[in-house]
Amino acid sequence: MDKKGRLTMTKKRIINTCMIVCISALIAGCGSSSAAAPTIDPVLVMTDVAGTIQAEFTQAALLTPSATTAPPPTATPLPIPTQPLPLAPTSPANASGPAPVLPAESPDNAIWIEDVETPDGTIFVGGDRFTRIWKIENAGTTIWNTDYRLIYYYGDPIMCDEADKVIYLQQTVDPFNQITFSVRMTAPDQIGTYKNHFRMINDKGEVFGDNLFIEIVVGTWEEKNAQYNN
Repeated sequence: MDKKGRLTMTKKRIINTCMIVCISALIAGCGSSSAAAPTIDPVLVMTDVAGTIQAEFTQAALLTPSATTAPPPTATPLPIPTQPLPLAPTSPANASGPAPVLPAESPDNAIWIEDVETPDGTIFVGGDRFTRIWKIENAGTTIWNTDYRLIYYYGDPIMCDEADKVIYLQQTVDPFNQITFSVRMTAPDQIGTYKNHFRMINDKGEVFGDNLFIEIVVGTWEEKNAQYNN
């Protein structure tokens, strides 16, 4: 039986005992017998009852396990993860994409001298074949060896022939000497203005010098013929 049930039974005993004491007292007061009957002292009865109740409460308290409050959990701080510092980015030797451009103080340099053939703004019809010739000068302090080359750099669509996307030097070029590059091209089919860019690259794969470009117009036959009549 739980603690609540034992307390309820104890209360009932107290009530029953009190009722017995009261009834006994009434009977003793109203009796007609001349013989002296022993008098029940209500105070003693109540004292006994109180003692009994106290003993039962004590026993119930001993039998009832007390709730033990568990100590609150202690928060243990997690270790802060450490991350290594990122390494400086490096470019693999065979990485694709534009070649690195040399700084201005580089000993390699190339300057544009003139457009020898097919000036900018020339009008063609779609599919026309033509050649662009640039003259450039070695304006640096290095000798260009046969690993130096002219490359197609960017521009869409690509107008130059596949074989002319990279043109290697056929001989060395000393500083302050000039050289020409001839690039074969085809005019695109759609009417519009088109531009392609070319750059020099040294024997280390580094871009240097002036940006060489060509810009043409694809138009109608009438527009093409009219440019020669003006």
